[in-house]
Amino acid sequence: MGNMYYKCAEERNMTSSISDVDSKFTLAVMVFLGILMGLIALITVLGNGLVILAFLVNKDLRHRSNYLFLNLAISDFLVGAFCIPLYIPYILRGKWIFGRLLCKLWLVVDYLMCTASAFSIVLISYDRFLSVTKAVTYRIQRGTMSTTIVKMVAVWVFAFLIYGPAILIWEHVRGAPSPTSGFHCNCSQ
Repeated sequence: MGNMYYKCAEERNMTSSISDVDSKFTLAVMVFLGILMGLIALITVLGNGLVILAFLVNKDLRHRSNYLFLNLAISDFLVGAFCIPLYIPYILRGKWIFGRLLCKLWLVVDYLMCTASAFSIVLISYDRFLSVTKAVTYRIQRGTMSTTIVKMVAVWVFAFLIYGPAILIWEHVRGAPSPTSGFHCNCSQ
C-alpha cells in the first residue's frame, strides 16, 4: 500500500508541470489567448505612449483638461506595460510563477493603475461638466494649473490608499505567510 502511494505521488510529480498547463486550456487555445492578450498589451502601450508623446512634443496640448488625459494615459500605459504582461502567464498557467514579492508588487500596481484610471475618468467628466455648466469661471481659471495638479496627485494618493495598505499588510493581519511559488496571486494570499 505504501509503495502504491509513492508510485502515484511520483507519477503526479512527473506530470504536474504538464497537467498544470494543460488542465485549463488546450495548447491551441493557450497560443491564441497568449497572442490575443499580447496584442492587447501592445496596443495599450502603443496607443497610450502616443498620447504621452503628443503631450510632451506639442506644447499647444498643455492645458488644464489635457493634463487630466495625460494622467489617464499614464495609468493605462502602465497597465499595458506592467500589469497585463504579468497576467498573461498567470491566466494561462492557472497559477502564479513569479514569487511572492513580485505578486505583491503586481497586485499593488494593478489595483493602483486601474483605480487611478477610473478616478481619472471621473475627474475628466467633472472637468467637462464644469466647462459646460460654469463656462465663464472655467475660462477665467484656465491658466491656473495648481488645482489641476493637486487633483491629479489626489487621484494617485486615493487610488493607492484604497487597496495598497490592505495588500501590503494582509499577511500580517492573516498571521501566515503566503507560499512562495506555484500559488494563486490574489489579495487573500
